[in-house]
Amino acid sequence: MKRYMEYIEVISNRFSNTSMSCILFFDGACRGNPGPMAIGVVLMKNGKKLDEISKRLGTGTNNIAEWSALIEGLKLAIAHGCRELEVRGDSQLVIKQISGQYRVKSDNLIPLFNDAKKLCGNFKEIDFKWIKREDNARTDTLSNVALDMKIREK
Repeated sequence: MKRYMEYIEVISNRFSNTSMSCILFFDGACRGNPGPMAIGVVLMKNGKKLDEISKRLGTGTNNIAEWSALIEGLKLAIAHGCRELEVRGDSQLVIKQISGQYRVKSDNLIPLFNDAKKLCGNFKEIDFKWIKREDNARTDTLSNVALDMKIREK
């Protein structure tokens, strides 16, 4: 637990120059492509962890897992009343697609993109930034824990 709190402090400090009060970290994981999927989400407000998600989703692709993590994270931020949100993820594809730098061409991703864009309308201000994988370690751990738990249940 102490190590986790130190991690949160380091990540908070790294992004403390933000004017936003809420920061959302998201990640999706997939074992095989397609294969079992899971998500990890961490929501922070004013440098403190508000909530997190570690959840198994079923079977799909890594891109579906990443988009699903973003969607669940946006829903979590809405539920916690965040009006200004910085979204951080290590999926360059999702970050560039949601911010309009890349078009979404895949038929199975278009509905996820549309859902995410609709959720973005709930925020007064929203910003998306790509971060390095090592800066997103907690969400990666959360998604992998969800995958591991399902495997142990069999």
